[in-house]
Amino acid sequence: MSKLNESVNLIIRSLRRFISLSFILAVMILMVRLFELIFVSNYYNYPPGSFFVLLGGLKFDIILYLRISAFLLIPFLIIAFFSQKAARIFFISVSVLLILGDMLLLKYFSTSRVPLGVDLFGYSIAEIQHTVQSSGELKILPFVFMALFLIYMVRVFKKHVYFKLKPWMMAPITFIMFISLLPLKFFEPQPSRFNNEFSMFAATNKLFFFGESVLNHYLNKEKINEQVYEFKTVTASDNSSFNYLDKEYPFLHTESTPDVLGEYFELGDTSPNIVLIVVESLGRAYSGEGAYLGSFTPFLDSLMNKSLYWENCLSTSGRTFQVLPSTLASVPFGENGFAEMGENMPDHISLISLLKKEGGYESSFVYGGNAEFDNMNIFLKRQGIDKIIDEKEFDAGYEKLPATSKGFTWGYGDKDVFRRYINELKVNTGRPRMDVMLTMAMHDPFNIPNQEYYLKRFNERINELNLSDKTHTFNHGYDKQFSSILYFDESLKYFFDEMQKLPTFSNTIFIITGDHRMPEIPISTQLDRFHVPLVIYSPMLKETKKFSSVVTHFDITPSIVALLDGQKIISRPKVAAWVGHGLDNYESFRCLNAYPLMRNKNEILDYVDSERMLANNIVYQIYDNMDIEPENKATLQPDLKAELNNFISMNYYACKNNKLIPDSLKKYTVFNP
Repeated sequence: MSKLNESVNLIIRSLRRFISLSFILAVMILMVRLFELIFVSNYYNYPPGSFFVLLGGLKFDIILYLRISAFLLIPFLIIAFFSQKAARIFFISVSVLLILGDMLLLKYFSTSRVPLGVDLFGYSIAEIQHTVQSSGELKILPFVFMALFLIYMVRVFKKHVYFKLKPWMMAPITFIMFISLLPLKFFEPQPSRFNNEFSMFAATNKLFFFGESVLNHYLNKEKINEQVYEFKTVTASDNSSFNYLDKEYPFLHTESTPDVLGEYFELGDTSPNIVLIVVESLGRAYSGEGAYLGSFTPFLDSLMNKSLYWENCLSTSGRTFQVLPSTLASVPFGENGFAEMGENMPDHISLISLLKKEGGYESSFVYGGNAEFDNMNIFLKRQGIDKIIDEKEFDAGYEKLPATSKGFTWGYGDKDVFRRYINELKVNTGRPRMDVMLTMAMHDPFNIPNQEYYLKRFNERINELNLSDKTHTFNHGYDKQFSSILYFDESLKYFFDEMQKLPTFSNTIFIITGDHRMPEIPISTQLDRFHVPLVIYSPMLKETKKFSSVVTHFDITPSIVALLDGQKIISRPKVAAWVGHGLDNYESFRCLNAYPLMRNKNEILDYVDSERMLANNIVYQIYDNMDIEPENKATLQPDLKAELNNFISMNYYACKNNKLIPDSLKKYTVFNP
């Protein structure tokens, strides 16, 4: 009996010590919030109104404290049974590491304006180092505070006095700790309670977000990936229909994409050149008529008026990693992005490979940075690209973007990318061409050539626009970002001015779109991060038109292939595995088809079906201005979640097992393993 009493007393003493230590951890977590509230939000220029948003985030800090305590309690008691000192060292060590992680995640958020989640594990060490180096000028003061804070934290832990809690007080505290682990809605941030996405992420504890993201991913990944997908033989809409052919190849369908572009073009006898310009971070929030932050692309706006222009195009990912596979091949995502599979990418048909095989096209890719980033070079080589021109292929006549204080630069600016392409074009072989360019200046750290001039242009432009006082004030918080947009726009004007001097200009189709919306200017909604313009311009256009129908990057290749097939320039295959249905040329707002969207590497969380969007398990109604509001119909969420999970299972099976296309279609590919 005495041994039992001794054990009980040991547990009570250990629990008292644990709760006492956990109170200090709670104070430290709240001090990180105070650090963000007073210092970081001002130092990193959070939008107006962030103070009260951050103050409301104390709720998530408390929940984080309770959850960490619940996870640490059992191992602490077990270790304390053998050594009280070892248990204390265990708790202090874990707490210091977690607080350090919380501060580093806060630093990431303050720069990128989006919290870091499981997408961290989708990048290689080299890519992470590359991205960290690019994160603007080194601001040493936050790190000094961080170091002093951690030193202080260890001292407090070392010298703290245990609270003499009564046993009856410890029971409810422990109970609340374990209650916090329940998946209750109250514990999660609800988007409907925030004015915009940035406010929701600012309020959320960054360590809380990271932990939730990692935990949800690894708990659900295998279950969803490995589940047997439901094979549907037909999906139909007013615009197009897919007749799926074989469960073994879940994306394979009859290729019947309607030629909606043909009626607008008058192509000549010669195969047209095609130029795809993918613009880093070109979002609709600040480009085109009706941009809610005002348009900072006056030249591109003028081009839209002479083009086929889709104002409601969606990128298929929230980062650059998926833009080439989606726009050029309309392929699914794989686990971390299609190109991330590297040499294990499943066989597939792309616009480049099809034009090379069927039309004798020559192709190139021009990028001012390192084409190995995001495996772009591997993906393009799989298409049979004839030439990759990246930073290694720019000579002394070109100048890199201004470096940060750490000496880092992403590579060459937009104007030099365009100039490099034009110089390459001047030694054209005479064969029809399919060329791709990817810009980079609209990317953190937003250092551009002649920066003072473009900052002045920003001030001139913002005064030209009829903006509300609130928007005017907001925009002034992001002068470097907006000045980089103006730099791109003037570079694009230079490109078209020079292209018009070349004989090939009159026989070229230009496609311009953004890879995603810029996150460093706070994002308003879950859909806003994907909202980009899509412009198709050509001197061969018979008619110009603006369309408000919702389309995606997945739809570009099927429609270009349908156009060229309709004009007898190529003969398209009878079956294909495109994810996209083709562009919708309906002038009013509508969304006919279903599209999965990959927010970050490792995370397929978003799904658009007709005029509803599933994001973070919440269903939204999409309106004609691309605003979204939570939808209250309880039956919608399970249906959309089931559709998204079914796509994820199909995606995983087809990409892992090389089941996108059968052997009979490999004649349209270039890669031969």
